[in-house]
Amino acid sequence: MTTAAKKPKKSVPSKKAPVAKEVTKKVGVRELRQSASKILDQVKDGMTIDITEHGVPVARIVPITRSLYEEYLENGRIIPARNPHRVFTMPEGKISKGKQLSEILIEERRAAKF
Repeated sequence: MTTAAKKPKKSVPSKKAPVAKEVTKKVGVRELRQSASKILDQVKDGMTIDITEHGVPVARIVPITRSLYEEYLENGRIIPARNPHRVFTMPEGKISKGKQLSEILIEERRAAKF
């Protein structure tokens, strides 16, 4: 009679999705100067290049996968306009004596319809 503690455990293969490895290549400054176009072709193909100076990494060249606008939107560095089709017009009218420019600007902003 066998107990549960003595039964051999069955190994179940893990169902993790394969992780795509990022291809990285180290290139010295001299090699970068001598074959910049070839290195840029490799970057266009998706390779990441680490630039080294005396064996110490100092910079990285990575392929551009999306525009800076999309990247800044995602990071929250810019906020899209609520009404992107609005055209700015200069306020009309003359500045009357006695009013400060800041007061006129506040009035214009209150009257504006966004």
